[in-house]
Amino acid sequence: MSLPAHFRPELLLGNSTDPVYGAEARELIRGKIVMVTGAGGSIGSELVLQAKALGAARVCNVDTDEFALYSLQLGMEGRALLDDDDYILADIRDESLMDRVVRANAPDVIFHAAAHKHLPLLERFPDAAAKTNVFGTESVVRAAVTNGVSRVVNISTDKAASPTSALGWSKKLAEQVAASYSTDATVISSVRFGNVLGSRGSFLPTLMWQISQGIPIQITHKDVSRFFMTIPEAAGLVIESSRLAEGGDVFVLDMGTSIRIVDLVKEYVRISGSADPHIVYTGLRDGEKMQETCFESEEDQSPTAHPRILSANIESVDTTRVVAELRELVAEGAPAAIIREALEFSKAVAIA
Repeated sequence: MSLPAHFRPELLLGNSTDPVYGAEARELIRGKIVMVTGAGGSIGSELVLQAKALGAARVCNVDTDEFALYSLQLGMEGRALLDDDDYILADIRDESLMDRVVRANAPDVIFHAAAHKHLPLLERFPDAAAKTNVFGTESVVRAAVTNGVSRVVNISTDKAASPTSALGWSKKLAEQVAASYSTDATVISSVRFGNVLGSRGSFLPTLMWQISQGIPIQITHKDVSRFFMTIPEAAGLVIESSRLAEGGDVFVLDMGTSIRIVDLVKEYVRISGSADPHIVYTGLRDGEKMQETCFESEEDQSPTAHPRILSANIESVDTTRVVAELRELVAEGAPAAIIREALEFSKAVAIA
């Protein structure tokens, strides 16, 4: 099996693609105050970069990681004194703090990229998935509605479609929470997409390090496959999706064809000129899928005005009781197995 025709091997070596937004999306950003949560992350920092390039009047960079903010300012401005009000150290899980941050900075648009995303780790610590991905998302959207933010875009994941993990269940519930808070005055939407090449904690940096050290490449299964997209491409489509939102939408980016991880490894080895590595198959981990999907079976796929953005057409539901019960379990320090079961149950309730 070879890489699909749409896949450009040179992207494996770090060459990016041009942003994909149009004139209407540009008008949503130009001259506006933009806030990005998780601004120091891979997608967050690219959203910051593109918002600045589109002429945002100001970009407020929110992150709970000091070093991420340090690295962001160093990369954006060539300095890292963190003495600028645009760099905001804040935890999205702190509801009162997020309300104050949003009120003080009065953003027009919020891109909510902050999340826990490491699937195996969240299987061990599902309470962290609930706190950050569910409660943190509610904190952000509630602050946005309370303080009159015009648009919020919640960054989701393909693992929210037919979820099998704490990560997937928490992000599915986060989509439902975001949709339930959307109003005519504050239009809230979510965007699902798969893996982005070169993101922090993703497979490609791990692959590059293992090859450079001459150690065996670890792959879970010879047939495991994933969707891939470049960071600039994904961020550009996220910005483009913001102008399509009507409220409560879940958009899905067209990721092309799923790619076998082993084929990705072989292609990287070929174009980088590295020696053929020894591959070790470790087996799928708890919660992992052999293949990802971007839509659930009960979700209708609809085209949008952009050829690479689809709509999942989910039904908005009231998540108040589900989230409240999940909060109680987390606050009580319920065992990890109970939290995982609660996340799975909440997903079933949310789409019922």
